[in-house]
Amino acid sequence: MSVPDDHPALDRLAEFGASDGLADFAEFLRVCAELTGFDEPELRATGMAQEHHRTTLAHRVRDDHALVHLWYVGAWPGEEPTSARAYDQGLVWRTFHAAPPGSAAPGHGSWAEAPRGGEKR
Repeated sequence: MSVPDDHPALDRLAEFGASDGLADFAEFLRVCAELTGFDEPELRATGMAQEHHRTTLAHRVRDDHALVHLWYVGAWPGEEPTSARAYDQGLVWRTFHAAPPGSAAPGHGSWAEAPRGGEKR
């Protein structure tokens, strides 16, 4: 996701560099909603808001790309996902309307059905 340089959330992040305004959870969610394109209730529904807030506070350098990466992938850039749940709840899967590989069983007897677009042999 690319955020235009004149995006209001970026101006807010620049302000936070000095005052650490992202320490306020409500402000953190508001800024993240602007950056990710998901509204605050959707971000809360992932169950990752508090964990992502803690992860953000643990990193000195904060920019829009790192926050978007954290929400979409479940990991701070250059690091492993903060938890298996963070990976499973990444916004990337909601964007694709899919489940992350290996996180959800396809269902009993699914092996007996041909894959979508596939032919039975």
